[in-house]
Order: sequence, then structure tokens, then C-alpha cells
Amino acid sequence: MILSALLILNQLSVISGAKPVFPFSSMASPEPEENVYNKYAKYPAYCSTPEEMEQRAVPPLQGNSNDGSSKLIHVTALIRHGARTPFGGAPRYQCWDGYWDNEETGIWNCDLKTYISPPAATKEKGQFVDGEGLLEEEPDFLFEKRYDALTISPEKTGNNLNGTCQLGQLLMRGYDQELRNGLHLRQAYFYDGDKTADEHAASDSRMRLWDLTQDSNGGRRTSTPVIGDPTKEIYQEPNLRYCADDEQRTLMSGQVLLRGLFESELKSSGDDEAAVIRLHTADYFLDTLTINKYTCPRTLDLQNEAYASDEYKKWIDNSVEVKAVKTFAKEELGMDEMPYSMLDCMMTTICTDRTLPDSLNDYDGSLGPTPWEESVQSSSMSAAEGESGDFTNMFERIANFAIKNFTFPYKYNNAAYPKLGMGPLWKEIMANILPIVDSANNPSSGTPPPKLALFSGHDTTLMPILATLGDNVWDGTDWAPYASMLQIEIHEITNSDETSDFPSGYAFRLIFNGKVLTSKMDGCAAGSELCDSQVLVKQVEGFAKYQERDCASTASVAPPADDLMTEMKDAAETLVAAQGGVWVVMSLVIVSMALGSMLTCFLMKRRMRKPYGYRQDSSGLGDLSMSVMDDDENHFHSEDSPGIDSVGSAKYGSTHSDEMKFDENNLI
Repeated sequence: MILSALLILNQLSVISGAKPVFPFSSMASPEPEENVYNKYAKYPAYCSTPEEMEQRAVPPLQGNSNDGSSKLIHVTALIRHGARTPFGGAPRYQCWDGYWDNEETGIWNCDLKTYISPPAATKEKGQFVDGEGLLEEEPDFLFEKRYDALTISPEKTGNNLNGTCQLGQLLMRGYDQELRNGLHLRQAYFYDGDKTADEHAASDSRMRLWDLTQDSNGGRRTSTPVIGDPTKEIYQEPNLRYCADDEQRTLMSGQVLLRGLFESELKSSGDDEAAVIRLHTADYFLDTLTINKYTCPRTLDLQNEAYASDEYKKWIDNSVEVKAVKTFAKEELGMDEMPYSMLDCMMTTICTDRTLPDSLNDYDGSLGPTPWEESVQSSSMSAAEGESGDFTNMFERIANFAIKNFTFPYKYNNAAYPKLGMGPLWKEIMANILPIVDSANNPSSGTPPPKLALFSGHDTTLMPILATLGDNVWDGTDWAPYASMLQIEIHEITNSDETSDFPSGYAFRLIFNGKVLTSKMDGCAAGSELCDSQVLVKQVEGFAKYQERDCASTASVAPPADDLMTEMKDAAETLVAAQGGVWVVMSLVIVSMALGSMLTCFLMKRRMRKPYGYRQDSSGLGDLSMSVMDDDENHFHSEDSPGIDSVGSAKYGSTHSDEMKFDENNLI
């Protein structure tokens, strides 16, 4: 057999120039992407360097190991995709002067490619040789997907990023990051005898989600509730459930993580048939892995309420630090306003060892995140800098400003915005957990819950999810770095009763990028790693909803153009198909033509009779000059709008209009 393993959709991540084997084999390239971090003395945590990724191993469980007091039985893991290319192209994606003119930052070429194999109806075909039957394997073949069809010159293409990369494409750096995530999960939850090091969490019998030394590696059927299926391979459903939205970077990130997690099992799957891992995805504009304003317009109301609040206005209008950042952007970067894409410009540049402008090349990590309790009045040093132009630590200061400005709605009003927006995802998460921790009230629907549920999403998946878990879990000042991972572990407690710390008989552990956050949740004891499962259930049960959510809104959110045209087409076809529908359509056309003609004649006659007078009035010109047209939304924004600028504020959430101001998926 040619294929040793095949992911759903048969989309495989390999390096251009490498032998087209599969991601479960070692790969090399004669001219690979640069995948080193040696240009800068220090990198933001956002970049997730190899050193940073090594620190995110799943920590061992505290207490007496192997004492049988608990047993890990389920894990839900949510990840952000790995390092990627910029999310936009010129002219909408604005950085600093010269960004797109510089070959280093203006042209992005990628070695990481996708190979596609069309699935065959059957893996075998019959032939007859000398009158005898012979079964022969159906040959496999691959298509290599290349973004080079718009070649302009040997150095440049007509793509958005002027090279062979697509917008937001996963880079080799991101590939390595997610591979490391998969290895972290394997070392934490897979026990493989002598191959499991003592420092790995799985060396503790309480942490063995899978014990590979046992004959059965699948689910458990000897106890209640039933989890997974021991008769299936560990990477097959219902042992594993893998979900991702329909973006290249999220699909591939999940695939690479699963390579690091299941590589040995996939390699040993045998030659009888390809190993298939099922992937669950949906239409991107209807998906629930991020806050979706199209399917729940009320989330836009809540976002705008946050940006219209006195708390936000006080900060954005009066903070000396904000004024200093805006002054720097104008004087040092040649930008009249701070664009909404600025954070992404800086991070995709520094995290790929491209060259920053001299004025931004000052990152040393000395400031750290800006605390939320920052005073409206900044220090006297900041005020002096805002006036004199003596700017220091501007990379961090701009990043801190952009992060705080973007995440403000997540924290505002007890996280009402993310609670409503992330309700569908929480419902899906809890659909895997409730049949385990509360099987009496939430019996399984027929398919047992998985042992591992993996969701591959974005920073705007993880940050709002964290925000819904309470004020202390996530403070809103730390952006979720590339390849971030959040885990919810479910542990079965041995010999628990109503007087113990775990009256439900089950506990959970919350981990984010290798740090245990359980004790930061309300209702969990200080310093505790495990907390009774009902604390988690009660925290999310009020908003873990999908169709039953109250999403009614007075704000208008235009559906995607494709959906709008489809709705209009369906409505027209329905009307025509109805009895007398053709006559109704013809009548409407005739009446519309008549009314249009009458109105045109009336306006033309009125215009011909109107006397014209001219006078000099500078105020009208002045008012016009103080406004700019937002090409994305086709409406004007005053420069007095809160936010970064008249265009940027619209992206971040201006309070001058109820229209949608910012597609936050652009940042993810």
C-alpha cells in the first residue's frame, strides 16, 4: 500500500521539494523556509519560539502518584493554529511606510504545501490473470496544491502576499509548534512502558488516558459511563473527535498535532487500508468556533455597548499613553492613523525574523502587559514622551494598546459578549462532558463520549472561552500566542462521597499553555489542581446554548454576499413557482417601471426650476476634510470617534453607529 495514513479530505502537509510521503514520515527539503529565531535578542511570547513551546508541557498531577485516588478519563483540548502569514494584503492591510515596497516584508513565499488525494470508491480492484481471480490494490496518486498560478515574474506573483503563500497560511514554524503540541499531549496522556520518561505526566497511573501496554487501547466498556470504544483504534471515533473551522491554518494545525500524538499508531496501522481520521467542520460563515455576528446579531450589540461605555471612553479619550502611541505612529511610522492591522504587522514580522523599522526594533520584554487598572493619567515620563517624541519601548507599548483595545469587550459587563457568542461551542464541549460527570441527567445520545475531543481554532476562540470562566482566569491583557492550547481534563475520583472535596465523584483540571488555572475559578479551593466537576457545570450551564440563545438585535448585520444572493434567488424561484406567481412578478415589474419614470420626471422638472446661488463657506469644506470614507463599510467616520482612528476605530468598535465595525476574524 502506498498510503500509510490518510487524514480526512486527504489534505496532507508536506514541504515543497520533499518526497511526497505523508506527514507521519520524516521530511526534508533542499530549500526549506527559514525556521530559526536568531535575528532578535528576545521574542514576544506571541511567537511561541521552540524554547517557549518546551515550557508548555502538561504538568504532572500533584499528590501521591500511582495511589489510585483518581483516574483521568476524558480530555477536551482547544488549540490556536500555529504561526502564519499576514491575514490581509495591500491596500487594506496597512503597516508602516515601505512595508509593501520592501521585498522582505512585501513578498511571502511558502514551502509548506498541501497534497490532495482523491478518495477511491474502493481500495481494491478485480482482475483476471489466466482465468484466475486476482485482487490488486487500487493505486493512489496525489495533487500538489501550489499558489503560483498568477506568476508575474520569477520573484513575484499576483497573489495578495505577492508570493506563493496564501493569506493566513500556516508556516513551517507553525507546523513545528503544533507537532510539539501533539508530543506534549502524548507524553502527558499516553503510557508506553519504558518509553515513558519519569518526568512525563503519563508516568503517573492517574494520568493515563491511554495505556499502550494493555491489550485494549480504545475506550472503556467495563464501567459507567461508557467512554469511547475499545474495539476501535485509538484515533478513530468515538475515541477521538476532531473539529476545526474550514481554514487552511486551522485544518493543517489540527492534522499536524494529531501526527505528533498518534504517529506510532498510524504508522503501524498496516497495509490493508488507509488510516482515516474523521474531521468535523462547517461553512465558515456559520461556524461556532469564534463569535459569529451573522448567526447571532445580538453579539454585535454587546460589543458596541462595551465600546460605548464610559469606562472605555475614559481610557481611549483621556489616556496620555494612548495619545503617545498615536503620536508615535504619525511621527515615526509615517502613518496618519494607527491601522487595525498594526498588531498583526508587528507580530508576523518579528516572529518570522523579518526586519522591523528601526523605531520599532526595541522589544526587550521589560514592560509586560498593561494592567487593566491603569490610571487614565499616565506617568509624567509618558506625557513628556508624547510631547517631545522621545519614544522608548514602543513595540511593547503599541502591542499592549492594541491588545487592550481589542479584548475590552471580552471582559466588559461580566463577559456578556463572549458568553453569548461562545455559547454554541460551550454546548458542544459540554455535550462530551455532561454524559460523563452527570450521566443520570444527561444520558449519552447513543454514541459514547470521546476520550479526547480536539478543537482547532483561533486566538479569538481561546480568549473569549477563557473570559467566560471568570474574572480571575484570564485578565484580558495576555494575547493567546501561536499554537496556544487549553485543556479541560475530567478525572474520576475513587471513593468520593458528599462530604469529600469532590461530591459529584468527578473533578476537572484546567490548563492553559502548561499552567494550571483551576484554582482561579470561583468555587475552587485556592492552590487546588482538581475541582469538583459541578463547579464547571454551574459556571457554563447558563450560557452553553446554541439555537435556544436570544440573538435578536436591532443592529443590522448583512449576511455574506453569497448567502444574500442565494436567499434572493430562492425567494424569486418560490414566488414564480406559486400559482399566479408569474403574473405577480410581471405586475411588480410594470408598476416599478411606471413609478420610476414618474419619479424621475418629477425630480428632473424640479431640478430645472431650482435657482442656484453661490457663496463662500469654509465650514462645509472643513467638515468634509475632517472625515474619511471607510471603503469596507461605505460610511463616514469622524476623526473624533473613539478608538485608534476614524477608520481604525470603526474596526475596533466605534460608538457612533450601530453597524458592525470590525471583523475580528481578520486578526486571527
